[in-house]
Amino acid sequence: MSQRYETERAVLMDDVKQVLKDAEVLYKAAVDDGTQEGKILKEKLKAQLTKAQEQYAQLESTVVEKTREAASSTNDWVHEKPYHAMGVAAVAGLLFGAFLSRCGR
Repeated sequence: MSQRYETERAVLMDDVKQVLKDAEVLYKAAVDDGTQEGKILKEKLKAQLTKAQEQYAQLESTVVEKTREAASSTNDWVHEKPYHAMGVAAVAGLLFGAFLSRCGR
């Protein structure tokens, strides 16, 4: 499950990164018609784009940090209580097996 989570997280982060790149390309391609409203709108768009990029960078670092903490915590728990971990894995395996056997009917 951890591998699947990492894959989905990476795909999501790549998608967000691509949206930000596309927005930046649109900003650069925006034609400034010379009016005051056009200039204000372009400046506002640039400010929002910069804010979004900063928030993305912060979100990415937070997600990576939380993922590492969760993995470390799980690893510590498994090392401290290996028999509990085996029991949880066995129960999960039994439930998963029962689910698969019912779906196969």
